[in-house]
Amino acid sequence: MSEIRVGLNGCGGMGKGLISQLVTIEGAKLVAGADCFEESRIKFADEYKVPVYESLTDMLAGADLDAVVIATPNDFHAPNTIEAAQAGKHVFCEKPMSLTLENCQAMIDACNKAGVKLQIGQVLRYLPDFNKALELIRAGELGNMRHGLICRYSGPRPDWGGTWRDDPAKVGHNLFEVSVHELDFMRCVFGKPVAVSGWDIPFGEGDKLWSRATTGTVEFESGAICVIIEGMFNPIGRTEVELSGDAGAARFCWGKEFTYKPIAGEGGWTKPGSEIAEGAEDGRRRELREWIECIANDTPPTIPGEEGKANIELALAILKSSAEHRRLTLPLD
Repeated sequence: MSEIRVGLNGCGGMGKGLISQLVTIEGAKLVAGADCFEESRIKFADEYKVPVYESLTDMLAGADLDAVVIATPNDFHAPNTIEAAQAGKHVFCEKPMSLTLENCQAMIDACNKAGVKLQIGQVLRYLPDFNKALELIRAGELGNMRHGLICRYSGPRPDWGGTWRDDPAKVGHNLFEVSVHELDFMRCVFGKPVAVSGWDIPFGEGDKLWSRATTGTVEFESGAICVIIEGMFNPIGRTEVELSGDAGAARFCWGKEFTYKPIAGEGGWTKPGSEIAEGAEDGRRRELREWIECIANDTPPTIPGEEGKANIELALAILKSSAEHRRLTLPLD
């Protein structure tokens, strides 16, 4: 297959961000877009000069496609992926993969049955700071990974501006919409999770979707522990990752500063985020490029559906642990 013909389903901000990178990838060609909102369709058609359709169904019927990028609201990811797979199209599905384990498995099964590739958009692992940390770990600079702390929280907010992100049925929870990224990174660092303890605390009046503080303590098969603190509850805010192994540690603050220090001897360093990011491929481009390459070369996806499902299981486990006030072992029943 010399050129992969791609259609976008969901022409909003996330979809357009992905396509801005897709069009720079050799071997990929954008040929169509689909969105239920007329304004989004018109803007996308004007910018990319491709035909647009009111639905995925219409695009699959009307455009000559090899593959589809799914960038619709979270609750549409499963039905959209399954429909595209049943039409014989390879799928790149933006995070979160879905909101239930049953839907995640249905997506995997549909793609396997159709013989198409399924890649999940977990871009955080490819951003410069996170990628640098993974490089240090893979090189053995931190030794055996033993402990982690991942913080991503900001000030309280009552809503997301009246968009679909304010609908719990579409979003699920901040863990799905935002911090599924950190859960994915946690698994990349520490491996297979085996138990979870979680606390999900509402802030302010009522049980508002976004004004919450969520904490999860995840235990791994290796014996390692990682704590995640996320939400929109603290006006001071914190975006920081700290990773500790038996040979060294790393700490970084999202593009601001990255520090590595060995436990024994010299060789530690601190670098500004700009230096860590220098020459790095855009994370969105990399995840899409790897998807296009796995289609062209008939190789396994680098972030397959099984990994997307594992991230959803962690999110669900944190929330279930909080609701039931108990530690849960994995896999979930």
